[in-house]
Amino acid sequence: MEDSIPSTSSGRNGVHDEDAKSPPRAKNAKPQTSPSLVYASYNNLVSLANAQEGLMESGKKLVWRDPGEPPVILETLKECLLYALRGGSRAAGLAYGIRAGINIFLTLFTLFKRPRKFRFALIRHALFGEEPRRFAAMLGIFAALYKFILNSLPILIRRWTYLRETGFHTPPEDTNGERDLEANDDDSPLEMKSRRQKLSSQLTKLASTLLDSAISSPSSSQQPPHLSSSTQASLQLAREKGYKFDAWHAALAGSIAAGVAILFERPKSRTAVGQQMFVRGLQGLYNAWSRKTGIVIPYGSVIVFWLCCGQILYSFLLNPHTLSPTYDAWIQSMSNAPLEAILMNRSLVNTGKFDPELLQTIVDGRSKPWKAAGPSTITSASLAGMKEQLKLARQGIFGPQVVSCEALHPHGDACLPNVFVKVVECSRMLLPVYGALYLIPAILFKRKALLKQPLHSALRIIIGTVRSSTFIGVFVGILQAGFCILRNLNSPNLPPKYRELGKRLAGSQLYWWFFSSLSGLSLLVEDKHRREELAMYVLPKAGESAWITFREEVLGIKTRRKGAWKADVALSSLGMGMVMTIYQTNPAALSGLVRRILYQFIGPN
Repeated sequence: MEDSIPSTSSGRNGVHDEDAKSPPRAKNAKPQTSPSLVYASYNNLVSLANAQEGLMESGKKLVWRDPGEPPVILETLKECLLYALRGGSRAAGLAYGIRAGINIFLTLFTLFKRPRKFRFALIRHALFGEEPRRFAAMLGIFAALYKFILNSLPILIRRWTYLRETGFHTPPEDTNGERDLEANDDDSPLEMKSRRQKLSSQLTKLASTLLDSAISSPSSSQQPPHLSSSTQASLQLAREKGYKFDAWHAALAGSIAAGVAILFERPKSRTAVGQQMFVRGLQGLYNAWSRKTGIVIPYGSVIVFWLCCGQILYSFLLNPHTLSPTYDAWIQSMSNAPLEAILMNRSLVNTGKFDPELLQTIVDGRSKPWKAAGPSTITSASLAGMKEQLKLARQGIFGPQVVSCEALHPHGDACLPNVFVKVVECSRMLLPVYGALYLIPAILFKRKALLKQPLHSALRIIIGTVRSSTFIGVFVGILQAGFCILRNLNSPNLPPKYRELGKRLAGSQLYWWFFSSLSGLSLLVEDKHRREELAMYVLPKAGESAWITFREEVLGIKTRRKGAWKADVALSSLGMGMVMTIYQTNPAALSGLVRRILYQFIGPN
């Protein structure tokens, strides 16, 4: 016994004896593993894989919301506050990432054209500048306030209604309703089906009682009523089916949240944001009305875009003060025409003459966009024609009431080829912009399709980018063609009747509006799914210009920007009130882009 059981002092001998009793092992034999160890290792691997998958899923839900999420049921104001803070933080982070991503994408296209010492500053401004911070603050504050007001209103209304009806007493426990529900737990399915109507009314009554009890902050000695598992499941189902918001809840929450959130945006951008929200509300109301009545206007988005382009380009050519300065400068840059040529045409149409120094600037090659290249880009024929016009202008002879083709496109002699040059130049200029607008939404909203079919998705992005860029190029080409047609109608080589027609058209503001509106037909080049979005983009610009023109020409009221922030806040509140009402009651009436964006930032509630 002493040899078989080693003591603590002879541990080595015990081990040696134990090894001696074990069967001899081959020199290259692999150690045997017990089945329990293999099973435990397999379980550990499965658990690790599940944990990693769960972690990835949790991280995904922080920035991405899966479709079809049910509304979150909140029963106290504290739960509403915590839920709103979480939703606001998530919306702010998502907004910051989107805005910073767009900024860095656009910066990379021009980064290597800048001096090396400025590159890091440009990247830092794109990622951490004022724009992404303000954008994140605006959407984060809006989401937090909207969620809190929307979810707390039903709780406060139910509480106030009960207190007013009961003389401001706390709600009693409905033990009879509980016993009635628990008594039906063991019923057969046939009996449950026959009592469905009775149970529905009982569940609704009990749900209201329990929600009111959760608000009244009971003392610690009070215990919540005990319900059986089947009763709790039925009660939860009744809550989810009846968890809806009135239209005015969403309208009030959206209006208050938008009025506060818009103050975090830059003052010069508030008007554009408010206008967009307002037209989106009108769009939702029209779509809801169209679905209800079945009335559909064919090519409605093209008609809207056509009318808006007529007003916008007419204002750009003749009354630029009715447009915002930034938008006027953007149209000028997209036209790729000398600024002095546009100023000359505006003065010719309004007064019949122009400042000769404007033409002198083009002759000297000091006009954008050819300022850096100098006069070498101007053709000899265009230079000779402009010098002759400049000589006559200094003598008081200004010619037809339209800018000459030599001043409009001094780098080319023939009009028709220059129209195609304009199309190509403008399309190439906007390729980076539309590339970002197609790529970033694909990464954010269509990641599964992008990973599943990368080649097909990349091809769609490229085709969409080229198509949208071509749409802008055709837009600018039609605009320049209108100038050239009118100028050629005033050519001395034509018969007198054509010259008389050209003279009348040049002095007619109706012609300028009409040929400006023809640029809107370029929307037919764009994909039909994007036409409505583009129409909604130009509608507020045209509406603002038409309203200012109406006030000045009809009412005699001059345009003043004093107190404009109040109008911006009111417009944003009204617009988001309409948008959020439609989103909560009839979301299908909103455009697909707006609906998806609101779902990711706001969720079901």
